[in-house]
Amino acid sequence: MKKKKVIILGTIIIIILFIIGILVFIDIEKEKKEDEVALTLKEDLTVQFGAKVKVSDFIENLQGTLIEDNIIDTGEIGYKKVEFKYKSIRNKNKTKSFEINIIDTTKPMIYMGESITVKLGYNENIIDLIFSGDNADSTPERKIIGDYDLNKVGKYNLTYSIKDSSGNEETKNFVLNVVNNSNSGNTNTPSVSNKVLFGSVVENYKKENTKIGIDVSQWQGDINWERVKQAGAEFVIIRLGYQKGYDKENALDPYFIKNIEGAKKVGLDVGIYFYSYAKTKKEAEEQANFVIENLKDYNIELPIAFDWESWTSFVKCNMSFYDINQIAKTFEKVLNDKGYKASLYGSKNYLQRIWYVDDFENIWLAHYTNTTDYDKNYYLWQMCNTGKIDGINGDVDIDILYMN
Repeated sequence: MKKKKVIILGTIIIIILFIIGILVFIDIEKEKKEDEVALTLKEDLTVQFGAKVKVSDFIENLQGTLIEDNIIDTGEIGYKKVEFKYKSIRNKNKTKSFEINIIDTTKPMIYMGESITVKLGYNENIIDLIFSGDNADSTPERKIIGDYDLNKVGKYNLTYSIKDSSGNEETKNFVLNVVNNSNSGNTNTPSVSNKVLFGSVVENYKKENTKIGIDVSQWQGDINWERVKQAGAEFVIIRLGYQKGYDKENALDPYFIKNIEGAKKVGLDVGIYFYSYAKTKKEAEEQANFVIENLKDYNIELPIAFDWESWTSFVKCNMSFYDINQIAKTFEKVLNDKGYKASLYGSKNYLQRIWYVDDFENIWLAHYTNTTDYDKNYYLWQMCNTGKIDGINGDVDIDILYMN
C-alpha cells in the first residue's frame, strides 16, 4: 500500500512538472512573439551628419517603455548600430537595436571676397590664403581651376573649388591679382582709428540689466585698477593664458596674476579667457585643466571663455567645422565638470557661419558696432577694440554684460 502511494505521488509530481514545463514553454513562445512585434521603426532611418537626434526619433511604436532616451552620436558618416534598453509590457528589462544611416548633403563653405592679391614671386600655395571648410570632412579636396603665373604681373580669372568626401561641392569665381612690390599699395597712408570713450559707452549702454566693463591681456601693460574702477568699470575679462601656436605649449599671460589681483582688490567682477590654437580635443582638455590649475587660488564671478580665432590658418589644420566645435565643447565640459561656467568667444561672422552656438550655454559676441544685429543669444558683447579708459595707456576692448 505504501509503495502504491509513492507511485501515485511520483506520478502527480511528474504531471505537475509537465504542466509547469508546458506553461513555461507557452510563456516563452508568447514572449518571443511579443519581442518580434515589440518594435516598429519609422520608414526613414537616415539622418544628417551632426544632427541632434534621440533613440525615440526613429521609433514608430514600442511595446514597452524606453529606460533611457539617449542622444545618438551622429559625428561619423555611414551606417551606425543603435542599441537601447526598454521595459517590456511584462515589466522585464529588454535590449534591442537598429541601424541608421548617417549622411552628409551639406555643401562645403567658401568665405572670401571677389579677389585676392599677392606680390610678384609669391612662393606659397594660394589655396592656403582662402578660408574654406566642410561641416564633416576634415580634409576636403581644394583646388584652383584656371591658369595663373605668380611670376608674372597680371589679373587672373580663376575658380576656387572645394569638394568633400560625400561629393558635395562648392565653387566661387575670383580674381587673383599678382602685383609688383612697388604697386602693392601706399604703405605710408596713416591708419585711422575711431576711439571710443568708456564714459560714452556707460552713458549710452548702462541700464538696469547691464554692466559695462573691459577685457585685458599683457597688451594693455601695467594697469591702474583704482582709476579703472573710478572710471566706471564694473567687471573685467582677463586673459589667463594662451597657446604659443599650433602644437605648442600653453603659457600663462605674464600680466595675469597682477591683473587678477589688482581687479579683485578694487572689487571688480572677474571673468577669464584662454587664447587657443587647439587642433584636438586632447589639447582643449589640457588647456581647460591649465586654466583650472592657475585659478585655484582665485574666485571669479563670470564665465571662462574659449577663444579660438586663427581662421586664416584653418585650411592647414585638417579640421572640419564639426571638429572645431567638438574641441570647444571639450573645453567647456571640463570646466563645467569642475563647477565653473564656460563660454565661447567669437566674432559675429564666425558665430553665424562656423560655431554651433546653440550647443553652448554662454556666448561672448565680438561685433564692433554701435548696435549689433546678431540675432542669437549672448551674455556678453565686445562692442569695440579701440576703447579709452582712465588707468590704461592705449586701446582696450569695451564690453557690455547682460544680466538677464
